[in-house]
Amino acid sequence: MPRPKEEVMDYADDEFLTWLEDHLNYLEAYTHRMKMMMTVYREIKDEFREGFGWIPTRDFISTVNRLKKNLDTLFFEILTHQKSIISALMMWRETKSSKKKSKKTEKKKQDVDPSIM
Repeated sequence: MPRPKEEVMDYADDEFLTWLEDHLNYLEAYTHRMKMMMTVYREIKDEFREGFGWIPTRDFISTVNRLKKNLDTLFFEILTHQKSIISALMMWRETKSSKKKSKKTEKKKQDVDPSIM
């Protein structure tokens, strides 16, 4: 039977993953919409067979640059979080493996008949 602490930790993990997935889906939806907007611009340009000379405003450029910076920050925060989790998992596996080895060694020592020596 799981202990209360383990249940809380599992619940927290599930909540975090759900929250993160929801936000990534939100970003993906906006990315899709922005790609559709790019398609509209390209279709209009192709239909008129000439450019419009559209130059983005400074506000637009700074908004896009802030967005990229925030996405980079998000990516590296998640990456750092995953590295710490993976490191903890590897340490846990090593500890578990060494405990199994020590148990096997102890069992072998106990299995040896002392009268043979």
